[in-house]
Amino acid sequence: MSDRLADAPAGFDRSGAAFQAPIGDRALVWRRFRRERLAVAALCGLIFIVFACFVLEPILAAVLGHGPDTPFQHAVRGIDHHPVGVWSWVPNDALGVRHGNTFFLLGADGPLGRDELLRVLAGGQISLEIAFISTALALLIGVALGTAAGYFGGITDTVVSRTTELFMSFPLLLLVIALGQTTAQRFSAYTVHGLFEPGVLALAVVIGLFCWFYPARVVRTLVVSLREQEFVEAAHMVGARDRRVIRTHLLPHLTGPLIVWGTIVAAGVIVLEASLSVLGFGLRLGTASWGSLLANTWGTLLNFSRPSNGDGLPYPAPTLLKVAPSLALFVTVLCLALIGDGLRSALDPRGET
Repeated sequence: MSDRLADAPAGFDRSGAAFQAPIGDRALVWRRFRRERLAVAALCGLIFIVFACFVLEPILAAVLGHGPDTPFQHAVRGIDHHPVGVWSWVPNDALGVRHGNTFFLLGADGPLGRDELLRVLAGGQISLEIAFISTALALLIGVALGTAAGYFGGITDTVVSRTTELFMSFPLLLLVIALGQTTAQRFSAYTVHGLFEPGVLALAVVIGLFCWFYPARVVRTLVVSLREQEFVEAAHMVGARDRRVIRTHLLPHLTGPLIVWGTIVAAGVIVLEASLSVLGFGLRLGTASWGSLLANTWGTLLNFSRPSNGDGLPYPAPTLLKVAPSLALFVTVLCLALIGDGLRSALDPRGET
């Protein structure tokens, strides 16, 4: 009998009765998250978008033999320079690329005749880079100030809270435009040894400096409730310093809410960058981003007419020229919102196991 019990498989106690093995916090969160089918689908969609923008775009550029900024004279038609439509073969007349024909899956982007597909993917790189950098900076500032205000209280809490309320009272878009036109332009040349396009890092930092308010308020509220818990008092009783208490006992409890807020902030940053570009205060002209593609769209999003070439023959209506960047931006923001909602449900301690 003892040999049989000693060889009992995992999941059975020494009496041979089945029991449920304990589940770790991460495994429990992942189990709850998998039940949110929309959130899982959104996560897969976001991973595909990131893969397409950062991995697939360079591969397509190498296969097609031209980049997203390469103009093609024969990719536009007529004296009005209307771009060619979807699924078009264009003579490869651009300087610096091989001869023959090149393939435009989504057509050309406008009068310059650049590849719309590569422009959308390259624009996704810029928009996602700005979103990731701004979100990381906003969370870093928000966590630092919110934790200090909630943990130390007193004058620190008063200064941080009043500063947060002061900045939140101003329209965010106007603040970013004002600072972007004065300070950010001076640092637009910083590219970190060519890692980023000119102006990307400066715009991301400016946006990040004005997106930390809500994370800071959330972190402060959480820290105020956590500092009164027994495990924090026990840490103080054994002589733990404030830095150790914050790093070891408080910050791990903030991870879940910060991840959720990170998805929300990232979605807001993508929309904000697009708004700045449409208003003419975004990246410099020629730099592809989803916002700049929307701003430079030929015609309007509501204009689906088919212009004539003068001989009565209509050009293919470049609907994808208008829809592609809008759809990419919409799907990305929707995926981030669904992921955040799914994480919020998965991290809820009242949820089912």
